[in-house]
Amino acid sequence: MMITDPSDLFSQYEPSIYFDEPAIDSKTSWLVLCEQTVPADRSHFWSTIRRWTVEPHLVIPPIDKAKVTGTQQTVSHDGDVPFESIQRDLIPKRKTKDTLFQENVLYFEQTDGNGDMESRVEYHPQLQENQPLPFYYPKVQAYGFTYRSKALEKDSGMLRLVIKPLEDATKAALDQKMRQGLEAIFHRLFKWCIQARLGYKKKAHHDSLVPKEVYEATYHRIKSKYAEHLVLTWPEKTDPKKFVYEDLAIASYLICLWEAEEALTKRKPTFVDLGCGNGLLTYLLTLEGYEGYGIDIADRKIWTHLCDNRPNMLQVQALQPDKVTYAADWLIGNHADELVPWIPIIAAKSGNDCKFMVIPCCFYGLDGTKSLSLKGDQGGKYRAYTNYIKEIIQRCGFEDEEDYLRIPSTKNIALVGRSRRTLVDMPTLVSLSQPGQQFLPRKTDREKEEQRRLDNENKNRPKLA
Repeated sequence: MMITDPSDLFSQYEPSIYFDEPAIDSKTSWLVLCEQTVPADRSHFWSTIRRWTVEPHLVIPPIDKAKVTGTQQTVSHDGDVPFESIQRDLIPKRKTKDTLFQENVLYFEQTDGNGDMESRVEYHPQLQENQPLPFYYPKVQAYGFTYRSKALEKDSGMLRLVIKPLEDATKAALDQKMRQGLEAIFHRLFKWCIQARLGYKKKAHHDSLVPKEVYEATYHRIKSKYAEHLVLTWPEKTDPKKFVYEDLAIASYLICLWEAEEALTKRKPTFVDLGCGNGLLTYLLTLEGYEGYGIDIADRKIWTHLCDNRPNMLQVQALQPDKVTYAADWLIGNHADELVPWIPIIAAKSGNDCKFMVIPCCFYGLDGTKSLSLKGDQGGKYRAYTNYIKEIIQRCGFEDEEDYLRIPSTKNIALVGRSRRTLVDMPTLVSLSQPGQQFLPRKTDREKEEQRRLDNENKNRPKLA
């Protein structure tokens, strides 16, 4: 089968749904709820299933992770005996509300006399006495997926979602929400089998610098301390849920980085938040015991609320980035617009121990304008801009480290410079400032409004005869 456009494979999803009148699987007597021809072979089916076994949180959001507690393999492929049995604990995200849940995962495979093959995975809940099924789990004795391929059809097969009901019944006692959840999982299995066929590789690799478990524990801790109050008292016109939870996530990430550093230095690092905007990130870090301050070209209404008893925490300054250095351990650029490409240079000029973290956003160059010519790298303009910032980082002598943040933004790449490959001399750093291209600080919203007012006054002023 020749593939002219990979998206054509994904568009083939038109499943047959049997929730109200399930078919009966002739070999297992289980009920068939969905079926769909999938343009992928059995190896793609198994690579997807094995990934789901160790990473169920990618399929079922209420699950935090799985812990495999045992495996057993046999040489049997007669279809009645699993060739592999896996015991795993499903660990919930809401650990104070949901309990750990044990499950057996069984792999089967069988070939009939015609050379047709069936591959099957079954999920069997293992409940303790009086333990109910978790709210996110289908109300069944077991559920599973089968993949059946014909001997002469090597690159496609029939994918099915099957269940073993709680009682001897010919109908699936599933409410509408559970039906939608199962169909969504079935659709994802279809897509991932195709991705496996196409050699898909995950683009975003989260948790490369901070372990997921450490980050999530920190995030849940500070979210429970600050989120509700901040959302309820948010004085700006912007959406508090977006900004509060995003800055809580970024603060958690920085704290995880810094705690690892504290273990070595035995002291908390200091920081300067350049282009701090609403100041919330600066505020959260200071509440967590870190000494630092934020700088922006204009203040915000929320600053008065945040700066109570902290008069110098947030400061108004129009920076000339080629002329500043800071006596701080870390510089932060959280969507800091035209300051982002300058922060690695400022950090390098500020001393051998100065580090930084930036989250690139708008596509500003070192001249303070958006006149960059960004080539269409794989991944689009954002990836091209991120690579542009990484090149500056490398020219400043830093090891460029990259991570994808768990924040509600498409601009979620963090670039970190915390170690040096080489020490770059000052003349080289100065040369990075691109002599002949004067940095143009942008006007504040207030300055723009004042200019519009003056322009309108001049426009409406009566002309002299």
